[in-house]
Amino acid sequence: MFLLENKIQRSQWVQFIALLFGSFICIEAMVFQAPAIPSISQHFELPTYLAGLIVISFYIISASFYPIMGRLADQHGRKKIMLIGMVVFTFSEILAAVAPNFSTFLLARAFQGFSVACILPVALAYVGIIFPPEKRGLATGIFTATQGIGAMTGGIIAGYLIKLYGWPIIYWVSAGLSILGFIVIKLIIVESKGEKKHSTDFLGGLLLLITSACLLSMSTLVKSFGVASPYTLGTLALGVVAAITLWIVENRINNPIVELSLFKKRLFALAMIMNLITVAGFQAFIYTMNFFISSSPGKDVAYVGIFYTIINGAGVIGALIIGKLADKYNNKKILNFIYVLPIFLMLIFSFVDINTPFMYISIISFMLGLVQGAITPILIKYALSTIPSEQLGAGSGIFTTFRDFGTPLGSVTGIIVFSTFTEKFINSNLLDIAKLEGISSNLMGTLEKARVSGGQQIDQSLTAELQTLGLSFQDLLERATASGLNDALQYTTYIIAIVFILVFIVSLLIPKQKKEQVETKQKDILEFDSNSKQDISV
Repeated sequence: MFLLENKIQRSQWVQFIALLFGSFICIEAMVFQAPAIPSISQHFELPTYLAGLIVISFYIISASFYPIMGRLADQHGRKKIMLIGMVVFTFSEILAAVAPNFSTFLLARAFQGFSVACILPVALAYVGIIFPPEKRGLATGIFTATQGIGAMTGGIIAGYLIKLYGWPIIYWVSAGLSILGFIVIKLIIVESKGEKKHSTDFLGGLLLLITSACLLSMSTLVKSFGVASPYTLGTLALGVVAAITLWIVENRINNPIVELSLFKKRLFALAMIMNLITVAGFQAFIYTMNFFISSSPGKDVAYVGIFYTIINGAGVIGALIIGKLADKYNNKKILNFIYVLPIFLMLIFSFVDINTPFMYISIISFMLGLVQGAITPILIKYALSTIPSEQLGAGSGIFTTFRDFGTPLGSVTGIIVFSTFTEKFINSNLLDIAKLEGISSNLMGTLEKARVSGGQQIDQSLTAELQTLGLSFQDLLERATASGLNDALQYTTYIIAIVFILVFIVSLLIPKQKKEQVETKQKDILEFDSNSKQDISV
């Protein structure tokens, strides 16, 4: 009995490691992209506003197809869908590497998004298949940590490879890894099916694609045309209408592409809301610090890279620790406690300024990274516990989609809020400094125009006034910028703290869960061992 149980546990972990490898390849490839964007833009001679398409083309397709491919995996075979994803992924990486023009490259990026949608939600679904509830905490912790390692190392490795061999090398490397991933999954993973085959909900798929395309493109539109642009507002309106229509349509048909019936379960709905808000909150902070650090005197992009490495590395540690604890202690109490921490850390960050030692910033960022990594395993465990076994693929697809919506939502919000505050405070501080230095109030309008031009166009009357007072415009602007960045960070962190207060309140609504029972009956063990040699049907 003991030997048989150990054998089954080994079978579980061997399959899990194979799944981790497949997931790691996807995350690594996604992170590989970031350092390559400037080189790719230069190669295809892209204007700045088109560079965002390199990223957004991937996320639109992946977010749209996560629930679709999860549902198809439940019906046609989860291993089969993952293998299809690996084949398409290999093809897309090769196509990107040899793309003769930007249109072909974008097509390759779209195929990459589709292939990742075949892999990530299905890999997450397998966690609920392979492991019983009492072991999912550690499994989801390791799953999250593996993604964190991919995010932490991908940028560094890609930057080094691009410097030596040029941007196409990252796609050749990813293609090679995906071939290896196909072999590993083919040989090790056991096939699994869930619900019976049904007709495909094409209308739901189309509405989901429109919703994803509109809402996920907001970041590019905001950067290119501004928040109040008709293009931005029109796209946002179309996305909202499509989302509402999707909700109505999917609730009225028997076999929806998006399994909205899962949201009738309180715990699943709360897990999705917390997933979305949590990801958005952390992304808002990360992008805010990206701009703050790179704009601070004596700091550059290299410091931003260190910041990313620290926060992602800490996330790996946090995921592993909490993943283990989640199998032993009350998950709600752990989550409630964890959500208090980013509130206090945001308040601590509100005291950071451009003169704060980077070591101090790194320590606080490390603590915040621990929190970020610690939250995800519990949310995944909550979601998996509410999804019927025959719908694990569809449910995992929804969870992954919410994560991908949270990323652009947070990043765009962080950029808009921080940049708006920065612009406002630099302007007001410049005027205040000018008054203190004795500059005539009649020249304040001229001073503002000079600031907008970055000091390139300074009126002669202002130049004469500055010379008389022994001042330089550049010195005034630097002083105003420094205090403006400090004020902007302070107010932005207050807003992010409010976001985490909101998600903390949501976490209090989690229903109390009965203590999970560990089932170790010999019948169940023998059944699992038998299924590990054949197809698993759940």
